[in-house]
Amino acid sequence: MRDNVGSPDELNWVRQAAQGDQQAFARLVDAYWEKVRRWLYGLTGKQHMAEDVAQDTFLKAWIALPKLREVATFRVWLFQIARRCWLDARRRSGLYKKLPLPVDVAGNQPGPLSNLIDGETEEQLQIALAQLPSKFRAAYLLWTQEELPYSEIAAIFGVSEETARWRVCKARQSLVQALTPYMQYRDQ
Repeated sequence: MRDNVGSPDELNWVRQAAQGDQQAFARLVDAYWEKVRRWLYGLTGKQHMAEDVAQDTFLKAWIALPKLREVATFRVWLFQIARRCWLDARRRSGLYKKLPLPVDVAGNQPGPLSNLIDGETEEQLQIALAQLPSKFRAAYLLWTQEELPYSEIAAIFGVSEETARWRVCKARQSLVQALTPYMQYRDQ
């Protein structure tokens, strides 16, 4: 689902939570916790760090929610907060090196590439993902795991939609280039 608007229930939860309704915010946390945590885990490679940053994200979201102007942009707004929290955590921890994608990061559904890859090729994919610059890896993970549209990815990073599309495209090109020799060898 690559749309910009949440369900009617979700939009009501955002409105209610913005007015201080803790139960409505708890529903939003239930709906988005795993998505945010999984994305952060894909970026950090560390379970505890992903959970800490996700907690910071939701705490900051709760505090800032009354200032959210358009409830339909909640998902983008939340991932923007997660991105800023991740960057802050990365700076604090000195986590500037490229990290391998953790083995147990699971997407919502297997994509075409996942259907073709067995265990050995999965390892090669993780190595190739780890070698991507973080801005490409972050955009690619949002596009593949969370199935966000380019417009939302662009909004999360504060770039144009064309730049978001370009980052995902460059990530895909780099992955294909990195995996092609391995796939050719494997088919022989």
